[in-house]
Amino acid sequence: MHFNDLTNSDWQNFIYLALILVVLISSVFSRRNLEFTKILKYLAIWAGIGFVVIALYAYRFEFADFKSRIVGEINPSRAQVNKDGEMVINLASDGHFYLDSKINSVPVRFMIDTGASDVVLSLSEAKRVGIDVTKLHFNKAYQTANGTSFGATILLDELEIAGVKFYDVFASVNSAPMGISLLGMSFLRRFKKYEFYQDRLVLVVSR
Repeated sequence: MHFNDLTNSDWQNFIYLALILVVLISSVFSRRNLEFTKILKYLAIWAGIGFVVIALYAYRFEFADFKSRIVGEINPSRAQVNKDGEMVINLASDGHFYLDSKINSVPVRFMIDTGASDVVLSLSEAKRVGIDVTKLHFNKAYQTANGTSFGATILLDELEIAGVKFYDVFASVNSAPMGISLLGMSFLRRFKKYEFYQDRLVLVVSR
């Protein structure tokens, strides 16, 4: 990087750090009773501290990405946002991808299913997010491994993932028992791009 590439903010930070360094050095030399070797020792300590601070600042994005990877391993269903703004979801131990979300501010966990055409909520989840299931019309047929089931089309006001909010999301409430709600292709297509990398799913949000 050339000096001409530095922004006003970079120069301000540089001048601020330089002033702090000048104050520290002057305070050390103002103590006339200190031996020269002790002065060098203190200077070396402060120089080391300054180097660590600068290194942490310079690699702040890498450290943030590292932290996201650790959190993702502990809780695979929690999407992590990397330095490029991509949502990264880690593969769970059972070989599936799960995703924590919020529907109308209510926490809901989905299993990502590329074989499902829609966002599909179980009856229990639909009730939990405030949907009156007694007023739904279950007239949409779905072919599943257990036979034909029927769903009711609904419109979710808001679905939030990793701080990103999606509005007016079409979904379906399944009349048949479900172990977990499904996040299907209709929602994945809302992203600019989605890619599977062995043990990770990367979602790129359209801007």
